[in-house]
Amino acid sequence: MKYFQNIEIIIAPKSKNKVVFQCDENYFKEFGIYNLLSCNKHKHDVHLHLINPSELLLDNIKNLNLTIDLSISKELLELENINFYKLKSYYFCSRYFITDYLFTHDLIQKAYITDADVIFNENISFDDDVNLGILYYPHHSTPWKQTGANFLYVTDKKKQFIKNIVNLYNEKVEAINFNIISEDMDKMIRANMYGLDQVCMSALIKEETNFLNIATIDNFVTKQQTAKIWSLTGPWKKDPNIKTILENHIKYGIDIK
Repeated sequence: MKYFQNIEIIIAPKSKNKVVFQCDENYFKEFGIYNLLSCNKHKHDVHLHLINPSELLLDNIKNLNLTIDLSISKELLELENINFYKLKSYYFCSRYFITDYLFTHDLIQKAYITDADVIFNENISFDDDVNLGILYYPHHSTPWKQTGANFLYVTDKKKQFIKNIVNLYNEKVEAINFNIISEDMDKMIRANMYGLDQVCMSALIKEETNFLNIATIDNFVTKQQTAKIWSLTGPWKKDPNIKTILENHIKYGIDIK
């Protein structure tokens, strides 16, 4: 099955500088809404890419009282008979597909590409001479661990890096036998097969000579609430009070349906 085929721009970007993230409807209701609201709080314009959203969700998002420029695209994806790990690999990488689309159609000039489940605690900006910023951990021996997918910064001068991720993903997804992946596998072996966002970036960053290693910035992306960007990976997702914690943190009461 070919991904990224049935795409529609619901609201086109006006701003050229965008936080870009992707999720399906359920994940947006659980976490993505708080990413969006944190961006609104800290004046980051957003492009939201949704997989199989309902019209009700789209209407409710459009009716949010936001002060930022919010653009939206949707992708209709047939989910039946898709291998779980193959689908998950695409969910990790579809944000790069939509970012490549936005760059290719000259709709953006800068992209802050994030997981859906992050919270901005401040407005993030970089010097004009920075065109690529990546979380890079070269001391790790396995590709899945060598880069982080929580956050990637790219300008139009380095947009080829995004296209290269898309192209490499398409190559790998055709070569991998996802049917042999199971929970019984060693975690690193399994992750290197379907965690293709990080695997592709780890391969491609070795070809780059001029980039900012964001991992060297103190307290940039961590699991701590006080980080510049708070990642909700790990135990936060299992906290039964996470919705209340996030609403209190952002101080924007919302019940998205």
